[in-house]
Amino acid sequence: MRLSSIQNILFTILILSIVSINQAHTKELKVGFAKISITPSLIDEWEDINNDAQFDSDIDLWTDVNGNGQFDAVWMAGFQNKRPAQGIKDDLMAVAIVIDDGKTRIGIISADTIGLMRKFVLSVREDVPSEWGLDYLMVHATHNHEGPDTQGLWGPGFFRSGVDDEYMKQLKQNFLIALDLAIDNLEPAQMSLALIPTNPLTPIKDKRKPIVIDNDIRAVLFNRPDGSIIGSMINFGIHVELTWDKNLELTSDVAGYLRRGISEGIYYDNELVKPGLGGITLWLTGNIGGLMTSGPTDPIYDPFLKETITQPSHEKARAYGYSLANSVIDAFHAGKFHPSPEPKLNVSALELEFGIENFMLSLGTLLGIIDSDPKLSLKPPFVRYLSEVGFIELGDLTITGIPGELYPEIAVGGIENPQGADYSITPQEIPHLRSQLPGKLNLMVNLANDAIGYIIPKSEWDEEAPWIYGENEETYGEVVSLGPDTAIIIHQNIIKLIEDSNHELKKINNNEQN
Repeated sequence: MRLSSIQNILFTILILSIVSINQAHTKELKVGFAKISITPSLIDEWEDINNDAQFDSDIDLWTDVNGNGQFDAVWMAGFQNKRPAQGIKDDLMAVAIVIDDGKTRIGIISADTIGLMRKFVLSVREDVPSEWGLDYLMVHATHNHEGPDTQGLWGPGFFRSGVDDEYMKQLKQNFLIALDLAIDNLEPAQMSLALIPTNPLTPIKDKRKPIVIDNDIRAVLFNRPDGSIIGSMINFGIHVELTWDKNLELTSDVAGYLRRGISEGIYYDNELVKPGLGGITLWLTGNIGGLMTSGPTDPIYDPFLKETITQPSHEKARAYGYSLANSVIDAFHAGKFHPSPEPKLNVSALELEFGIENFMLSLGTLLGIIDSDPKLSLKPPFVRYLSEVGFIELGDLTITGIPGELYPEIAVGGIENPQGADYSITPQEIPHLRSQLPGKLNLMVNLANDAIGYIIPKSEWDEEAPWIYGENEETYGEVVSLGPDTAIIIHQNIIKLIEDSNHELKKINNNEQN
């Protein structure tokens, strides 16, 4: 049958309409969230006779529950060695989000662990099936000091790793399950952004001069066309450690209370005192070097109980987490979230090489106590290490992946060269990163894809007396840093990622206009 010229025209219009509809559909933003428990099983029981939150085999008592003749412990990370868990306060979680703009698909996993080394991250990526279509995967640790050792530094002795290989295998499987579920949950979404001030009654403390704090809450909401919340990403910089070093119960600490508060509502004694927003909440730890925390004697105010809490406790973690959640919920109801229409994804990453100038970290790496893959060099520093930085743009949103704990002055300015510093130099890590980031909301994610320790401005580096700012002893930081050039390398390469991304976006926009 031969078509008339009018039929040909109508047929062509129909085909072009179908193509146009399909193109519009494929460019539609979709997101999927999922969460899964990563709480390790506790086997043997023990009693802390001398109340020092450490297992002393010649003093403390333990019960060989499985009868294998050895003490099977979940070694808790983040403070002292020899701290085995006695119980579980609440589940540790891995939360995943998959974002797809029709052209690019990425995944982000956030886990309630102290840190995840790049060796482990690469093994997770390698096991992601190609049919899932992920172009990039960011693996993030919340830096939880109340979970299991996942790096090797907090075992039963100084030269004995606390990592349980079987747990790490299960952790990887749980990550893959969460990603798979998030892909299955992909659905059309709209995105909105908010920069939210924190409650001044629950402040962050900077434990090392200069006092510089990057202290706003950065929040991203994804909702359905009917307005219901699919999920949220919250970026905030504080050490997840408010129950502190004497706690012997596994807990997600402040991050868990924030997530549950936003998603499920704020509860006290099983009574709902403030409804949540729904969906699944993913926590991303912000710039915490320096050290950003609420210490064991720092008071915070519980706005619901109307009381001040000073001592480390689950109650203190709850008050802080709920205060953050309350700020996000109030901002939502006050209309502070601004839509980001038709966001497009752009992703880039760079592999970096560092020299490990820290002798003890070099030794721990070479002995296999730290679960990583070092490289040896004939020139100093003799131990080298590969890591990475990442940069994600999604419309008006940027997400910068930083492999350790960034001192906030590198992010927002205020780097100094105090008297007593080991290098008499002007600040090297300039301009500050936030001044270079495009978009309306910029998430800076510490412990993304690696856990290399503190990232200290070189002009503030101090591991030899006299000590900076007239201190009587060495300030904390350098002992868990790769070396004085680490910050410069990271700063330079993040700037390069931003510049390259801006160039790529301009090229894409020009191609689309043409």
